Amino acid sequence: MIKSRQNGFTLIEILIAILILGTVLTTVYAAYTGTLRIVKDTGYEDDIYSMARVTMKRMTEDLESICKYKESFKIISEKRAINEKEFTEISFLSSAHLNFTDGNSSGLAFINYFVVEDSEKEGYVLVRKDVLYKGEEDEEIERSGGFILCNKLQSLKYIFFDSKGEEHETWDSDSEAQKGKAPALVSIHLEFTNPDDENMPYRFMTKVFLPVAGD
Repeated sequence: MIKSRQNGFTLIEILIAILILGTVLTTVYAAYTGTLRIVKDTGYEDDIYSMARVTMKRMTEDLESICKYKESFKIISEKRAINEKEFTEISFLSSAHLNFTDGNSSGLAFINYFVVEDSEKEGYVLVRKDVLYKGEEDEEIERSGGFILCNKLQSLKYIFFDSKGEEHETWDSDSEAQKGKAPALVSIHLEFTNPDDENMPYRFMTKVFLPVAGD
């Protein structure tokens, strides 16, 4: 009688196959998660660059449109602390009034740029408030209402240059030294949070020349 032979896999062969399969799955998973991380990071950076571009453009147009009221400019900046972080806020008279209700964009406006805490704890929010100017001598800055320009903000500061090229951290057209004057140039510095490295924020800077200002 001829004894039939039964072919099959040995235990060692099965273990080797499982090891190869595990290696392949690990490689595929690493590539998949790496691709997702790249897509996520790219999307975050795109959002940051888009917000920075829109913010800089809006602030540039507003500042370039500053104008006098009764032969005097009105532009005031002040430093304000929020959760132990310091931000510079700015208010000024400008002809760049935006009315989203009826589309009317004419008129002299008192524009405020101020920072508030983000409810989602992802940095801070920059708000632009635009109110038609009624001619009050002491216009109050109310940190409510307005429209959000950008979020995920980490730092905002301005550097003001007078007509002589001298640098100032703040500007106050109501003060004795800068009475009724506007700076000749404003340098705007924005920093946005970087979730991968908080010590390396996304930095943006632009300079706005104010042709109507100067002595």
